[in-house]
Amino acid sequence: MTRRRGFLPSFDWKREEALSGEDEEPTITPAQCRMARAGIVMSVRDLARLADVSGLAVTRFENGNTDCPEIIVRRFRRILESRGARFVSGPKGEGVKIEGQTGAAG
Repeated sequence: MTRRRGFLPSFDWKREEALSGEDEEPTITPAQCRMARAGIVMSVRDLARLADVSGLAVTRFENGNTDCPEIIVRRFRRILESRGARFVSGPKGEGVKIEGQTGAAG
């Protein structure tokens, strides 16, 4: 099977959400989502398509809209982590590390 340029495989969200327990990893902040997307070079449209939401939902979350359901934010996190983003929190604040790169973005 050949890969089309720009093709991103989709997630099986019904299976993913059935396998995930209630003791999930902490959610990410809007700033971490933006940093991770920039670090792995993923567009809003790509993230939206993979998360099975609209591009507007991604943009609203990244702009700080607190109405985004936690399950969607967990989808964003799983997608970004599957592409190499690692979310970090510490006394200096929150940030993102991109696998294969040194240092933190943020």
